[in-house]
Amino acid sequence: MHKIHTSGILVILLLLSGCKSTHKQIDESSKYKRKAIVEVSQERLNNDALLIEAKMQYELGNAQSAWKLYHQLLKNDSNYAAANYELAGMCFELGMYDSTLYYATKAYNLAPENEWYALLLADMYKRMYQLPKAIKVMEALVKQQPEVLEYYHELANIHLANNDVAKAIGVYNKLEKRIGVSEEISLRKQKIWESDGKTDKAVAEIKKLAEAYPKEKKYNLIMAELYMGKKDYDEAYTYYDRVLKADPNDEYIHISLANYYKCVNKHDEAYNELKKGFDNNKLSTKEKIQILTTFYTSEEFYGKYSKYAYDLVDAVLRNATDTMSYSLFYGDVLMRQGKYKEAARQLNNYISIDSSEYDIWEALLICESEMPNNDKNLLKLCNRVLNLFPIYPLPYYMKGFILYIDQKYSEAIEVLLEGEKWATDTKYLKPDITSLLAECFYKVNDPENSFKYFEKYIEMAPDDMGMLNNYAYYLSQNDRELEKAERLSKKTIDAEPENATFLDTYGWILYKMKRYDEAEQYIIKAIKNDKKGSATLYDHLSDILEKLNRPEEAKKYKEKAQKLQDKSIMETPDKTKTE
Repeated sequence: MHKIHTSGILVILLLLSGCKSTHKQIDESSKYKRKAIVEVSQERLNNDALLIEAKMQYELGNAQSAWKLYHQLLKNDSNYAAANYELAGMCFELGMYDSTLYYATKAYNLAPENEWYALLLADMYKRMYQLPKAIKVMEALVKQQPEVLEYYHELANIHLANNDVAKAIGVYNKLEKRIGVSEEISLRKQKIWESDGKTDKAVAEIKKLAEAYPKEKKYNLIMAELYMGKKDYDEAYTYYDRVLKADPNDEYIHISLANYYKCVNKHDEAYNELKKGFDNNKLSTKEKIQILTTFYTSEEFYGKYSKYAYDLVDAVLRNATDTMSYSLFYGDVLMRQGKYKEAARQLNNYISIDSSEYDIWEALLICESEMPNNDKNLLKLCNRVLNLFPIYPLPYYMKGFILYIDQKYSEAIEVLLEGEKWATDTKYLKPDITSLLAECFYKVNDPENSFKYFEKYIEMAPDDMGMLNNYAYYLSQNDRELEKAERLSKKTIDAEPENATFLDTYGWILYKMKRYDEAEQYIIKAIKNDKKGSATLYDHLSDILEKLNRPEEAKKYKEKAQKLQDKSIMETPDKTKTE
């Protein structure tokens, strides 16, 4: 706002013109006048020369020389206002604020009519938190130069900094009387009243603006939004209606009206207004999508108001020319509808234009993984994504899982170990990769690593009963830590006492611990709860009965196990033929 340093002789002379002059006191006699002019001019010329030299030295970077020259000048004439001002500016740039205030005050007192001196002093008072003094200086400046609008704004800002809203508003009222109602002043007053919690007065300011400029639709829109904020919907509609009548082709009025109807629970009307807004070609596809996704929450879009939302999606996409915008948006909509094949098509459209965003690839991976009999395509996609983005865990996990299903356990382990490096979130994918590694290592007869990963997994997911059951069963199969296996398995049947698989595991562990009578009870209970007809259950029961010296019963259940196994083989399709 103020200018501390200037350059050039012209500026110096302008500064000097603000200083006091004794010329008016000189006698009109030409004889004495000539003599007085010579004496005064010489002194002033010497001082002016010092001032110019000081400024030049400072601008050349010779601050020490400039400092000496300014002080020499003030020694010659301590009332030289321009020198005090320039020295204040130098002190300011050096961070010497106390000295700046001292010299700025002196310059202002010597020439209070000089606006630059006043602005510098007011600024220093503000910096030193002497706001009443800053106000006094700015009030004098406004009075002195009432045509400079910027000074009113500065005075109002200082009043606000001094927490005096009423006086700040008073300054703007004076300015308004001088120049009339204007957008700038009314909007400033509105913001002041709003920040002070005086909503009614804020509304009154914009209302005054709307009445002064009735053809300006933006003021009516501001009024409408203010009343919407107050939940005075009837008044809000009055102003929306004005805009609608003045310009029915406004690209945003129907969007605003849709929001109004939603707030008053008229959802059919809200839908109709949105549709009208989306028919406007002034709005781009991207803008329409942004409006739609912010108008409805995710829960509303895919739930309560889905009947409107999906129809509006069609309205947005009908005339869409922005492929990237609508493909991404429509892909998300289709994914949430469970239409993964169609969603994948839209995501591929987006990727064909911009393949740099991993999140889009991940969404495509999810779509492909949800399609039946799609392992080959998914495996190709995983390899493609890993070539582009080798630091994300999901493609490693998906590829590892496909290899596991295909019984390529060693290859799966290699992929999953690489994915493990990037899986750092114990709530996302790290547990999945860990559990799959545990299973893969067991399949390649590496129980040491398998059990190590089982331990890691149950630490992350202690309530996964399926994995607890598997771990317990594998321990028993390897005759390892049977007491621990029993404890883990007992936890699963306590959680799901009717689960045939869990009962079988617990019974088998008891068998391994030579607790045959107990083992028999749990296996029989497992058979009663088994709905699929498991050969393993009858095999286990047969082994237990052998240990209990009941060979005839053991033989009967062994034969039953064999029949179930033969039946299972007959019902299993030949993969080599189908492929």
